[in-house]
Amino acid sequence: MRIKDCDGCLVYGTDNRPLSKARVEINEQGKIMLYFTSSNLRSVKIRTIVDLYDKSQGIVRSRCNLMIQRNIQPKSMEPWMATCEIIDVLEVFQRQKDVRVNVNIRAEFNGPNGDFFYGNLQNISAGGFFLVTNRALKKGDLISFQYTFEGELHNVRAKVLRVTGMVAKGYGYGCQFVGMPVNTETAIRKFVYKKQAENKRIEEK
Repeated sequence: MRIKDCDGCLVYGTDNRPLSKARVEINEQGKIMLYFTSSNLRSVKIRTIVDLYDKSQGIVRSRCNLMIQRNIQPKSMEPWMATCEIIDVLEVFQRQKDVRVNVNIRAEFNGPNGDFFYGNLQNISAGGFFLVTNRALKKGDLISFQYTFEGELHNVRAKVLRVTGMVAKGYGYGCQFVGMPVNTETAIRKFVYKKQAENKRIEEK
């Protein structure tokens, strides 16, 4: 698979935990270069996992050879760079933000005034979720909650975009994720992808 339209990625360490985000450049010959703003790197050649964010194909999780070295370009704000050679593609996750899956996730939320309340996520996508709660909120309110996606606890922030009024068991709110770290976005996209596949298998039975 050739990466076509990618400008960012997430590099994992040899312990399979997120190591650093990077900017991606691809030349006409298909050579992939990564540029890091993180200073906590060192010159090394490693084989590791990289999530490449291709705008047309999705999140392309690949096993790659990286040659990390200091960026010698003058006045660069990115102290480290790396050549990236894709060895094999492990998985591809969808990027369509409008793909939603039905869920029933109960979570404790931190409200806009620092108060806490409970609510249920009724559906979720890579871009946001629909929340039902007894707590009255208004458009523009910022809320947050913690949930374990893909085996790791993530702190998720969102903004209320739409207020639907009273629904069964409370008020309904359409919420959009904000300020989401790359590893959290990846985990949620993978969660949505798996739920979508699971629902499809159930429907086919």
